[in-house]
Amino acid sequence: MKKIKLALLLLMISFSCFSQTYISGGIFSSTTWSPTGNPFIVTGNTVIFDGVDLTINPGVIIKFDYGVELELRGKLIAIGNDTDSITFTSNLTSPSQSAWAGIKVVGTTNPLGVGNQITMEYCKGLYAHYFVNLDLAYHGPYIFRHCFFANNYQVNNDGGAPTTIFENCKFESNNLGLSWCQFDSRVSKSFFINNVNGVFGITNVDTCFFSGNTGVALTPGGSTVGCTIQNNNKGVSGPFDAVNNSFINNTVTNNYIGVEMHSYFNGSINFTGNTICNNTAYNIKLLHQNNADLSNNCWCSTDSAFIHSTFYDGNQNLSYGLINFMPFTTGCPQINVGINGPTENKAFSPTIFPNPFSSSIKILNENNEPTEVIIFDMTARKIFQFKFTNSTTINTETLPRGIYFYQLQSEKGWYKKGKIVKD
Repeated sequence: MKKIKLALLLLMISFSCFSQTYISGGIFSSTTWSPTGNPFIVTGNTVIFDGVDLTINPGVIIKFDYGVELELRGKLIAIGNDTDSITFTSNLTSPSQSAWAGIKVVGTTNPLGVGNQITMEYCKGLYAHYFVNLDLAYHGPYIFRHCFFANNYQVNNDGGAPTTIFENCKFESNNLGLSWCQFDSRVSKSFFINNVNGVFGITNVDTCFFSGNTGVALTPGGSTVGCTIQNNNKGVSGPFDAVNNSFINNTVTNNYIGVEMHSYFNGSINFTGNTICNNTAYNIKLLHQNNADLSNNCWCSTDSAFIHSTFYDGNQNLSYGLINFMPFTTGCPQINVGINGPTENKAFSPTIFPNPFSSSIKILNENNEPTEVIIFDMTARKIFQFKFTNSTTINTETLPRGIYFYQLQSEKGWYKKGKIVKD
């Protein structure tokens, strides 16, 4: 009898360990998902109807079959905590970007701009095409705090009315972190790490950190204040052509190109108080006929001739205007962005040598921390990407001469970045 009871107990434990909840079709009444139903597997397109609240508790895991979409006509409240997050991810064994369609927000019967249709805190959004599609969303605000978004094609498509807010979030390994929003939008105190492109056209960007983005870290869409932008291919690239354009108290260093300006309208741009230096090709690249007044910024030098040599403008190409950088500030204090960049950690100090190199590069990590190495060329194309533990040697005989960028990341999230040169 005891053996039979033990067998039944083990069977019950087995069923509870492998419990799962299948979701598909319509959600017609307000409901709450709790971890006891984990994982929630969405097998077909699902609609949360108008007037319905879906509340997701901390610790819930939602997995979506390939191409599946969650359509929100009601309200979504997904609030985790710092020790028990909520996960939206793919149900594939080996997912990649766009493995599931994402969350499409349609709107409600509330008055326009009213409803607080989405609130997410301590959520993870992984492997979606558009994690949240706000193209038809008019019942905000839409709020995302302390969230982690990785391996998505884009985290958002458009923004909702009256506003869309991302605070204290991390965007990593996406094709595009945040895209243009039709209405008022803000991202603050957030990290954009190792994406192709970081932010494109968000109205207000403040106290954010950008590093390792292989395309463009930031395309300004309004006000950019107090950000650190370093070790990217292009730090900042886009138009400076509207009355609400301001770029104030930012640090732009150690990128391939610091700031690339496709237009510049004097009299409507506030571009002051920035530290812009040590960018490989140019600190500023002006690609517009107008002259650009970039006075009252710091260039890490008091040598006017040297500062001028770090610009690309009409002096190199008659099609473009000229850059005025006088008067400039000195001292170049590091801007306190209120967050600590994850680029360095004393416990993680791998070395890459020789530099310059010719036929090979060796990477040594003395503390044996499992590490991923990625090497890019100047067009942001990945040349090498693999993992190693103690040391590795890369054959570089076939690489052409020139400048390359490397990125080393441990499993604990520590980073080291820099550039190497082949003679």
